[in-house]
Amino acid sequence: MPDSDFSRMQQEALDRMREMQRRSRTVVNPPPEPTPVPNPPPTPPQPAFQPNLNVNNLFQNILGDGLKLDSEKALILMMLFVLYRNGADIKLLIALGYLLL
Repeated sequence: MPDSDFSRMQQEALDRMREMQRRSRTVVNPPPEPTPVPNPPPTPPQPAFQPNLNVNNLFQNILGDGLKLDSEKALILMMLFVLYRNGADIKLLIALGYLLL
């Protein structure tokens, strides 16, 4: 009888050992989780302002609707800007400004 108790306790100890090993393996090496599918990158937003390269509309956007520009005045304004940036004589710039009036 004592041998059968000893065998039974030994078998129970082996079962507990196997159960603990099984648990430790699941903690150390968990089953792989399914990898999430990456979302596609968001589309970049469209720019709200579309520049208009028309000279008259450009100056109207800058100066507003209070100033009516025709093609001659737009050309004079561009000349004023280019000459000013290149260091032109102030008298020439004033004369071109007078033509805008």
